[in-house]
Amino acid sequence: METYLDKSPASDAADMFKERKPSAIAVHSPPKPAVLPQQAVKKILVVDDNKDYRELIRHLLIVNHYGVFEAANGVEALPLINKLNPDLVLVDFNMPKMNGYELIQEIRSNFDTRKMRIIMFTGAANRQHLKTLNMDISDFLEKPVPNTKLLESITHALGAGRPAAPERKVAPRPRAEDTAGPMLIEPQPVSLAIDRFGAGEPAQRAVSVGGASRVSPAAVPPQNQSDIRSSVGYAAATAATASIQLPAETVPEAAAQAEIQLPLDPVPEAEIPQEVPSPLEAVPEESIMEMDEMSAEAEHELELIDSGTEHKEEALDVSGLENLTNDSPLIQRVNKILMAAVAMRASDIHIEPNETRVIVRVRVDGILKQLTTLPISIHPRLTARIKIMSNLIITERRIPQDGQFRVQINGQKIEFRVSTLPCIKGEKIVMRILGQSKLNTSISELDMTPREMQVVERSLKSPNGLILVTGPTGSGKTTTLYTMINVLNRPEVNIMTAEDPVEYEVPNINQVKIRPVVGLTFESTLRAFLRQDPDIMLVGEIRDLETAEIAIKASITGHLVFSTLHTNSAPATVVRLTHMGVAPYLVAASVKLVMAQRLVRLLCPHCKKPGLPTVEDKKFLTAEELGRFKNVYHPGGCSRCNQGYSGRKPVFEVMTLESSAMRQLITSNNNVDLLTELAVKEGMTTLRQSALDVVQQGYTSMHEALKVMMG
Repeated sequence: METYLDKSPASDAADMFKERKPSAIAVHSPPKPAVLPQQAVKKILVVDDNKDYRELIRHLLIVNHYGVFEAANGVEALPLINKLNPDLVLVDFNMPKMNGYELIQEIRSNFDTRKMRIIMFTGAANRQHLKTLNMDISDFLEKPVPNTKLLESITHALGAGRPAAPERKVAPRPRAEDTAGPMLIEPQPVSLAIDRFGAGEPAQRAVSVGGASRVSPAAVPPQNQSDIRSSVGYAAATAATASIQLPAETVPEAAAQAEIQLPLDPVPEAEIPQEVPSPLEAVPEESIMEMDEMSAEAEHELELIDSGTEHKEEALDVSGLENLTNDSPLIQRVNKILMAAVAMRASDIHIEPNETRVIVRVRVDGILKQLTTLPISIHPRLTARIKIMSNLIITERRIPQDGQFRVQINGQKIEFRVSTLPCIKGEKIVMRILGQSKLNTSISELDMTPREMQVVERSLKSPNGLILVTGPTGSGKTTTLYTMINVLNRPEVNIMTAEDPVEYEVPNINQVKIRPVVGLTFESTLRAFLRQDPDIMLVGEIRDLETAEIAIKASITGHLVFSTLHTNSAPATVVRLTHMGVAPYLVAASVKLVMAQRLVRLLCPHCKKPGLPTVEDKKFLTAEELGRFKNVYHPGGCSRCNQGYSGRKPVFEVMTLESSAMRQLITSNNNVDLLTELAVKEGMTTLRQSALDVVQQGYTSMHEALKVMMG
């Protein structure tokens, strides 16, 4: 029979201690660290030209346990994407060198990165149009982006969710009936390595994450200031939570806000990282035909200075396109086309889509010639690139658009006026090249006849009056006007110009660029000029009656006014003004000089060939004119010229309105033939006669003279 002994609680505790004494020794012995599966850190690349914004985004992502990399623009981001293969790319739109849209196109065109997840955030003025682009991105956010919104978008894009802070593995509490076993296993804190791009060698930052037996609150999106300003370091085993502290010297004051608030159009950072990785080398679909030979000079530099935006006149930083070797293949193609056209002294660039190819033509000395062809597959990206440079709406393909941008090639500022036109095969783009001609310093450089030069110099000495230069587009009117303005440019003279666009930038002259979109028209500018105490005014073009009346009244009231018109001859200019509605007596009293001009191509002196006028040439010449030409020269063709021609020369028709007979005829009769007859009697040489004189002197061919004569 069993006997039960009645024991007190104290004795029970003593017996329990005796039975579990070996177990107590195991508890105090140092435990072996358990090997826990470590979750892979998601890598995120932040591409933004605003350094402060990148700092805020970087700190926010570090708090939420992401691996962060940085780049200031698309050119710097491409090699990082190729090397690191990040899980997600956060990209801004407005950036120098290569903007966000072009970066996305480069990523999607690469086979290895075509499925990479991308989020775009921007504060660009045209962000509503950017949303309509088929950029194949995970999300589109508008600045300023709240922290919670950005984190939600990142979580959704990554799919698997934001990585949580590592938890410590805690053994269950021992029960009374347990006989042995370790009570607690304390793992080592997990370190997150954060690479910072653009500060020399990548800096490894170990962010220790520790805590107690619950999930760290750092895994929750920050909702207040304490979430962003948390502390770094491994917490002790007795700490209730894990905390992360950001470096105090790198946290901007704006980090105290709950949302990231920055200007919509941040100014690009001027500082460049000391070590910039080489760009991603992608193989283009097809190289530009003969483009390497046309612009193979490696020392050529092409810098985008201004995209023609209305809110700024001069870019503070030189942005993008600095070195051909650092740009994407598409940007290199555009750069090479621009540089080749400037090297050939072309006046226009035509980009025309066809069925299977994109034809690129340039106008050299007034004649179009094919420069190269491109694959039709890159035409949308090519037009988008030029639209971005010109600050046009890249999603608008239904209506024409006009814009401009300015580049610097070898220290020379070149401006391009861009016009897009929707065609059935796609958008055609024409770029007018301005600013590559050097400004003449004297009238003699215009290559006039002695009589013409004497008349012009006499008119320039007049304190008031209206001087008009006429001719079709591309006939050299602006060059002639600025030559005369440059002669009159002295410290004691106030010269003001109104132009669309400003083709020559001249020191000590007040130049105004006409912007009809904002109400800055020729008429409103001329009215403002009259209150600016001017001595000399230049109006780019007289387009309507109101502008003509203001210019004529200004010339009558003591100002010397220069302007242009589109007419075929000098006498026709007088008739055009009266047809616009200007009173004939005002025309006779104000106009001092009218110059009509054309440009003819010069024969190459190395290959021109003597000969006789052809049968076709004789059809357009009178018997008297044929008697003047025993021999004429014809174009040949060599390596030094363009199909037998090299350069161009102006021919003029200079008509003065100083005689009383001429003024009486203008007020009484507006017949062009009578005005021409009287002007010839007073010494004027017609355009037809000037062109034939150049042929007789051997400078050009009869074919070129006929273009002037038939015009």
